This record gives sequence, C-alpha cells and structure tokens, in this order.
Amino acid sequence: MKKLNILTALLAMILVWSCEEKSNLQPEGNWELSSPTTLPLNDNNSLVLDEEDPFGKIVFSWNEATSTENYGVYYTVLIDSLNATDASSPILSFKSLESGKSTSATVTNLELNDALYMAGFKAGEALELKWTVVANCLSKSTSAEDEMTITRYDDDKLFIAGTATEAGDNVSSAILMKRLFNGAGEKLKLYESYTELTSGDGFMVYNGRSQNAIAYGLDSEGKLVRDGEAITVDEDGIYQISIDFDAMSISFYKIDRLALIGSPLAGGWGSDEALTYQGMGVWQSDISFVGTGGYIIRANNNWEGIIKKVSGTVNEVVREDFGNAYSIGFEDFQQSEAGYYTVTLTLTGDEYSINLEKAPDQRMYLIVNGTDSYEMSLIGEGTFKTKKYLALQTTDQLTVNTASDGSGTSYSIAETIGEGSGDKVSGSTALSESSSAFSVILDQMYSITVDINNSELSWHYYTMKLFHWDDDADGGWDARIESEMTYVHPYTFTVTADCYSTHESKFNSPWDISFGADNETALSGTMTNQGGANFRNITTDGTYDITITVADDYSTGTYEFVMQ
Repeated sequence: MKKLNILTALLAMILVWSCEEKSNLQPEGNWELSSPTTLPLNDNNSLVLDEEDPFGKIVFSWNEATSTENYGVYYTVLIDSLNATDASSPILSFKSLESGKSTSATVTNLELNDALYMAGFKAGEALELKWTVVANCLSKSTSAEDEMTITRYDDDKLFIAGTATEAGDNVSSAILMKRLFNGAGEKLKLYESYTELTSGDGFMVYNGRSQNAIAYGLDSEGKLVRDGEAITVDEDGIYQISIDFDAMSISFYKIDRLALIGSPLAGGWGSDEALTYQGMGVWQSDISFVGTGGYIIRANNNWEGIIKKVSGTVNEVVREDFGNAYSIGFEDFQQSEAGYYTVTLTLTGDEYSINLEKAPDQRMYLIVNGTDSYEMSLIGEGTFKTKKYLALQTTDQLTVNTASDGSGTSYSIAETIGEGSGDKVSGSTALSESSSAFSVILDQMYSITVDINNSELSWHYYTMKLFHWDDDADGGWDARIESEMTYVHPYTFTVTADCYSTHESKFNSPWDISFGADNETALSGTMTNQGGANFRNITTDGTYDITITVADDYSTGTYEFVMQ
C-alpha cells in the first residue's frame, strides 16, 4: 500500500510539471508572435554619416515582439531603398546586439557608408531609405519598418580586375586605384593605377572587392557605364590608367621606360638610369650615384611623364603635370651622398613614394651579441664608420656584416681592441672574412671604422678629464689640475676631486672634446661640446663627486657636482 502511494505521488508530480513547462513540441498554430514597433532614430529620422568618426555607432531600436508561449525571439535589421520590393537582398543586414536577442542593433558609420556606396548611392545627397526590424521565433516572423534619410560621405574607391590585369579576374583581389587630391587636400573624382595590361583580354572597373560590387565597362562611345563592355588595350605593356569619375572617362598612357636623370648620376642630365618594373605598380633598380645634387624621374626617354618629390614631404612623389594642374608643390629629388643605392619607386593605390637604400655592397653593419645591429656610414669607397659612439662592454661579442641580420658576408679581427693610453686612444688591426666574434678590452664608448678594400679595422675612444684651474694664481691655466675620469657604462664618466671656489672647470679630452656649462654657476645642468662657459659653480672648497653623462656623439651632456 505504501509503494502504491509513492507511485501515485510521482505520477502527480510529472503531470504538474508537464502542465507548467512550455514544450517546443506544441503545435505551431496554437501560439502567436506579435510585431515589434520601431523607435525613431532621432527627432526627424535623419542621419548625416560622420567621416571623422568612421567607427562611431548608429543605433536602431524597437519595442519587443512577444510570443504567446514565451519562446525566444531573435531580431535582424535590414536597410534598403525606400521602394525596394525584394526583402531577400537588402543593402545591408545585421543582427541585433546580444547575439540577436536585444531590441537594439548598431552599425558603424563606415559600414553603412560603404554599403550605400556599393549599392550605387552618391555622396552628399539626402538618400530616402527604409529600415526594417524582423522578429524571428521558431518558424514564425513578424516585422516593422520605418523611413529615414541618410547622407553619406565621400570615401569612394575604385578597383580594376580582369584577365588583362595583374590581379586576374578574381574581384576579391582587384587592384586598388589611387584616389587623387588637390593641393588643398580636397578629394578629386580622379583615380589612377599603374599596372601591366595584356592586349586581347579585358578588365572592368569595380566600386569594391566583392561579387556584389558594381562593375563599370565601356559604352559605344568609350564612356564608363554600369555593366558596359570589357575594357581592352591594343598592346601589351605597363600603363598609367586614369579615370575621371565625374566625366565617366578613362584614358591610358603607355610607359615603355621609367628612369632617373640628373646631376648625381654618371651621365648627368645627358642620359638616364632605368628602373625595372617589378609588378603591381612598383619599379626598382640598383643605381650608382657618383655625386650629389638634384634629379628627377621621367618616362620613355623623353621630357614627359616627369615625376618629382612633393614639397615638404620625405619621399612622397607626384607627376609634374598633375602638380601644376592642381596646385601641388613639388621639387627635384636631392641626393646628399654618393654611393650605390637600391631605388624603389612605388605607385600603388596606397602609396606614391620613392625610397633609397644603399645597395648590398654599399651597406655594412656592426652587430652586437647577434641581436643589436648598427648600420655604419659609407665614408669612402669600401670604407664604413659607425654613425655614433657605441657603448660597448668587455662581455659584448662583435661582428661586422653586410646584412643587418648577419646573413651577409661577415668580417672579424683576430685580437681584442681597446688597449692604449692618452686622451684619444686609437688603434688598427687586420680585418678578414670570418664569422668569429671579437670583443673590446675595456668598457668604453667606441668609434669603429672598417676599410674593406685595405682589410683594416680601426677604432678610437676618448679619455675624459676634469680640468680645474685658477686664472689669477701663479701659472694660471698652465698650473691646472687634470683629474682623469672613470668610464661607467653606458655613456657616463665619474671622478672624485678636490675643488676650490677660486677655480674654474671644464670637461675635456683635448682637444676634440671640450664641454662648457650652459649655466656656469649651477652645480647640475646641461653642457655643450665646443661651446658654453667655463664652470664657475664651486662656492665652497671641498671634495666633490662629479658625474657627467654624454650624448652618443659627444655633442651635449649633463653634469652634477655633489659635495662630500
């Protein structure tokens, strides 16, 4: 009887649970899904997309839709033109927040601007659109829509793709064209691309790297139109492609040769040095600059297609004719150092620039401990010098190499460097091809010179001293006290010395180094090599701990006098 009561109780519990829980097995027709209701974007449902804040969020909100059975509801927002009838292909679609559960959704200025551009809407115009929120619950859906006005900004891009191009006919890897600006920095509806084209094959101009991008071809009059005929050229070659997207025109300039010409080159202004096309809008060659001075880049062995440096920039380039037409300042390129250089001219959708690097046999690096690489300056044929004084320690392992990562030709010496005495301690030793490391005999600041042609490495460092003297005493300057300072890694020298209020001071390694005070009466401050005043900062006789720290080229430094 007791067992029967327990069984009855269990059955009753199951029945109650079944009645309280809403099962997903309920017949679909026995419940309803209400419609959401949209909320205004703002007072007038009007948006101007902000180019200055591309990742700023635009928020779409609505009142929730509910299921009579309390099933979960998920939301999607669709944006489309006002008169769109096919909801399956909106301009833009995105889920609400919280993985689709929230009653709000966001999209960035950039995402919405790009979507409208890809759909063919013009910038600067008030576009009449609609947005729809779709509520989905199991197999049921409801929706609500509202009208809005959006003005998009001009961040328009053009691309080219097709079998005639270097990118092939895959639109997702289409070549970005360069958007051009005038001298005031204003965007123009002008686009360029430098690329190689194959005759007989065609290409199209696209407004994005997407299969949904608008494709522009040619009409019967040679103008760009949507879904026009494929664009072709008559000859294989490298072309400057120019598009005026206001006039919907396209033009071509065939480049048979790009070359440098000017005073630093062997032929001066009488002949030019060609650049080799590397593909995808990049030219590169190793070129010998025998002197210094100005040069330009020109096309086709003629005074046309001239390229110069944009004034006020480091390496940005512009065509001379374009600069004249659109008030862009330009000037000849300037070469300040002779040598053999790898010259790279980049004319791509992202960059118009020229870069020079010393060609491999004109580069040399001092590598410390296999990790820290210091490029040396070319100071003569086959002769290189460290650009600054390197703070080296006896534990450092040094090599000389033609590549910054040590993968080139390696040079070394058979002995330790750094022994000697005097104010400017120097020496030289035989240099040979070797991967063995060498070291210094004491911690110091070293200048190192490598002469490949004469197989020699030379070096020097400075011994710093405190000069302390009384101009009014017998002997004056000639009776000065010279206290040699101790080098402390890195770039620091110290000494403990007796100093007198009647005396003046300087820090010297005569006479290459002579530091004077920027404030002669201060016990600490800054100092300048071959400049500044004598230090007149001792007001109390006594013993002082004195420290100086110098720049890596000995041009300036700091100092401190501390009385003991």
